[in-house]
Amino acid sequence: MFSNEARFIYEKNPIIEVICQLRFPDILKIEAQEPFEFQDAVRGEYPGYQKNVEQLPPQNVNGKMVPQGTVNNYQFISADGQWKISLTKNFIALSTHRYTRWEEFAKRLDFILAEFIRLYSPAFFHRVGLRYINAFNRKVLGLEELGWRELIQPGYLGLMADDDAPERAFLKNEQSITAAVPGGSKANIKCGPGLMRKVNNATHETQEEPVYMLDLDLYMEGNTPINRAVPALNVVHGNAGSLFRGAITDTLHDAMLPTEA
Repeated sequence: MFSNEARFIYEKNPIIEVICQLRFPDILKIEAQEPFEFQDAVRGEYPGYQKNVEQLPPQNVNGKMVPQGTVNNYQFISADGQWKISLTKNFIALSTHRYTRWEEFAKRLDFILAEFIRLYSPAFFHRVGLRYINAFNRKVLGLEELGWRELIQPGYLGLMADDDAPERAFLKNEQSITAAVPGGSKANIKCGPGLMRKVNNATHETQEEPVYMLDLDLYMEGNTPINRAVPALNVVHGNAGSLFRGAITDTLHDAMLPTEA
């Protein structure tokens, strides 16, 4: 499940999105007025702005599902559209479709959190999470002749790992796991083969390509003091890297052209 190998950066990066979210007790000030001071602080790097009014999921109250109303989600977007800050009354998040390495992501996050803490002074964070969504495409990697059993470790394949189970027989094979991981954190893992839609920029046509999805959501729960948020993120980041390397075979690792970080 885990690997203790050194951290790697891949030239053929399988990451399609990275999201870091920190949840905190409701700050009504954020909901009551548009966060113009926060926008002023981050506008140099994130000039785009949009406000989404999102429906909250109903909650079970005394055996009945009770509607919970809506919440404002303020979003600040980089000029190239690849980076986005999301701010609501109970969480702040940074996401990107252009992840290269942790140090760059952490530098952006440090700046955003510093401005958020300066303006809103949250009491603590009660969930610190980091999510990596990966899609392995055999065609892109030049591995079309190989089956997933040669690229993904058996524990992440379920029944498809059996030698007498032909890959083509599986119409769906998704696993969903929650596990305790080192450092007091937890991991929600979703994985399995599927189809990813791609758009041809020239023709605007869409096509679906077979991929293997590996969705790693690492998090710490409990009341994390503000000054312990960064150490908590370093723990979940380290666990994400170990889980990722432990999920793939050396064949897949080498095909992604790794360099030691």
